[in-house]
Amino acid sequence: MQNHRLSKFGCPMIKPPSFTPDFLADAPLTPEQRQAWDKARAELNAMRGQVRELEKRLQELEHIASDDAAMILTRPEFNREVARMLAFDERYGGVSSVLYFDIENLGSITERFGKAVANAAVRELSDALVTQVRNSDIVGRLAGDEFGVLLIRCPNPEAWKKGKDLANSIMSRLAEVQGCAIEPQISYGAYTFGEDKDVAVGIKEASSLMTKITIKP
Repeated sequence: MQNHRLSKFGCPMIKPPSFTPDFLADAPLTPEQRQAWDKARAELNAMRGQVRELEKRLQELEHIASDDAAMILTRPEFNREVARMLAFDERYGGVSSVLYFDIENLGSITERFGKAVANAAVRELSDALVTQVRNSDIVGRLAGDEFGVLLIRCPNPEAWKKGKDLANSIMSRLAEVQGCAIEPQISYGAYTFGEDKDVAVGIKEASSLMTKITIKP
């Protein structure tokens, strides 16, 4: 049985066939056989190129995941990585979703408790996101109080479930920040990319579908 090396994400790093039918180069083939051989060789070379591209992308994702577990991408960096992953989905098949999170009352928290408490609340939200998603997922800070998460290979129902779980975890962590009961208002939304594969559209749609969670009295 052939063994395949596994990537960090558990995916088999499949290598294309190592043989090259060069022994047929000087064989007395008919024109039809020669045409079939040329076609098979071209398909084999194309397959090798696709596998190399796939392994390269997986290695890039592993590198991003291993750099810093607490790293939050900026909005341009997030958009760029999402666009690359969506192109990857389009080429090899797959469905990915984006989550959108917002601390809606961050301004009032700042006015009431001060900037240090507001900043601590944002750090708690950031930490909740990066520690409770898969290493292969991508987290970005889109604005001062807005965050995005790309859930790779995640359909819509699972994306909404993950969004709800993360929002509840965030609310639990923000129930008290630096000794202050800040009463945060967290909104979240989910969008699964379709044929358009547009990052800006996905984030806008996710933000327009938001559900708000508040601490119940």
